[in-house]
Amino acid sequence: MYVLGISQVHDSAAALLHGDTIVAFAEEERFTRVKHDGSFPAQAARYCLDAAGITLADVDHVAYYWQAHREIRHALRHFVRHLPATLAVFRNDGGDYERASGLRDTLRDGRPQAHPDDYHVGGALLLHLRRALTMKRLLTEALGHTGPARFEVHLMDHHRAHAASAYYLSPFDRAAIITWDGIGSDGTATYLATGEGERIRDVRRVKFPHSLGAMYAGVTGYLGFNPTRDEGKVMGLAAYGTPRYADAFADLVRLGPDGGYELDLSWFRHHATGKHQMSRRFLDRFGPPRLKERAPVAQHYADIAYALQHTLERTGLHVARWLQAETGHTRLATAGGVALNSVMNGRILLETPFEDFFAQPAAADDGSALGAALLLGVGGLGLPRPRGEYIFLGPSFGEAEMERALAEAGVDYRRTGDIAATTAAALTEGRIVGWFQGRMECGPRALGNRCILADPRRADSKDRLNEKVKHREPFRPFAPSCLAERSGEYFASDHPSPVMLLVFDVLDHQRERVPAITHADGTARVQTVSERDNPLYHALISRFAELTGVPMVVNTSFNDNEEPIVRTPEEAVRCYLKTDMDALALGPFWTEKADRG
Repeated sequence: MYVLGISQVHDSAAALLHGDTIVAFAEEERFTRVKHDGSFPAQAARYCLDAAGITLADVDHVAYYWQAHREIRHALRHFVRHLPATLAVFRNDGGDYERASGLRDTLRDGRPQAHPDDYHVGGALLLHLRRALTMKRLLTEALGHTGPARFEVHLMDHHRAHAASAYYLSPFDRAAIITWDGIGSDGTATYLATGEGERIRDVRRVKFPHSLGAMYAGVTGYLGFNPTRDEGKVMGLAAYGTPRYADAFADLVRLGPDGGYELDLSWFRHHATGKHQMSRRFLDRFGPPRLKERAPVAQHYADIAYALQHTLERTGLHVARWLQAETGHTRLATAGGVALNSVMNGRILLETPFEDFFAQPAAADDGSALGAALLLGVGGLGLPRPRGEYIFLGPSFGEAEMERALAEAGVDYRRTGDIAATTAAALTEGRIVGWFQGRMECGPRALGNRCILADPRRADSKDRLNEKVKHREPFRPFAPSCLAERSGEYFASDHPSPVMLLVFDVLDHQRERVPAITHADGTARVQTVSERDNPLYHALISRFAELTGVPMVVNTSFNDNEEPIVRTPEEAVRCYLKTDMDALALGPFWTEKADRG
């Protein structure tokens, strides 16, 4: 039985489930080269079918991650409940942006958005409903399928899809589940549940507008970044802030005695406008928003980022502690866009009674394509839970394709007998190396197959990567990929962190040894690498450890700023040539720039 999962908003994606195997999963952006692409995931779906060697005629079920009829019911209730403030929606305010598209433009499916708030709220609701009602036709037309199609379309609860993406992929037979994001199809923003065997049981739902994702996105926009896209930047910026506004920000979220919370809506406008905006009260208290420009960030805004992050962590810990006490479970599975906040995740693991933690790499809405397929397949159709690969599910390429990309680019290259050893040696000499191997990982983080690597011992690695290779803000940190068996030597916890969604303190006595991965607050977003999960990447880091005594490398995603992670050999070569990388390990092939020592 084949189950195809589809998500479409920002980070559209497709996934294919066959029995107890995840055949393929990929984000549409990797094919279109449009970062956070929200168009219909036609190319991602086609890749999934090609990976299985089937056509749409062979698909039995399609699981779509959204229930638009429930969204409209929630929206109407919300509009009435919050009158007259919600009358602002008719102004279609662009907020921090010049303008927002009108109803007619919003209804044009597949149009590119100029910015994250470039939509008409009513038009978006109607667009979601049209997608749900016409999904079978949309999919067949997008794939150019003209033959028979027997599949049935199932509209899945958004947050239960998130929950399925975490719990069914976890090694846990019993666990507590938290999913949190901006808003789900029925208005849910935080979903608490338990998993027992193949069953996911609701515990509690917190509905929009009391949304931690909306809170974080609104302040992200205030700080001059793009909401729903740049929250990771704000998390990194928070380390440079001071607690100056932490007490004032406590007023934004009221914590209840039973693990609940509510936003004080007087600080926000998302409930009134449907956009990521802060209220006049917020602006009067904290000052005008930062301009959306590439410029140094003033200390004032770093302090706001600190306060926001502190507030999220405080609320997340409050919710997690209650859920653990309520359920008695000591294992936690989590997903949703807020679950990408690895700093909060690390604190939940270390500061609550939860003893074990699991998140899958594509925790945000891209992963709900896979979650929808799992929720239907495992939770509804009785398929077994998948126990195999869940990280490296994207395309791979043969050596002939890699060699052709190098030859067509006109670069000198050679085949190496041991690409891991060659790369490790180059890293010890201060080279920055592009690393392209095997199947592409899913999610926003490079996890061992589409990476840019550097020496963690060199203090200048971070600045050079930010300025000359990634062309991004200087405050943004870089993560370590560390041998799983030695992570406890360097970090405050040796808990497995294969998908880089846990932040731990770097041990005090090791910080000077690995300055390139130690953030301003003494932490690191850790990826632990085991030989079982990625033998070649593990071999590279092991060889680097033999040469230097340090069991980790600096790892960042293989892309330039504001581009998706590279998918093909041609994209890898192109990115290598246009940036300040020194060398490229493309499969077994090695090339380096002649003027670098």
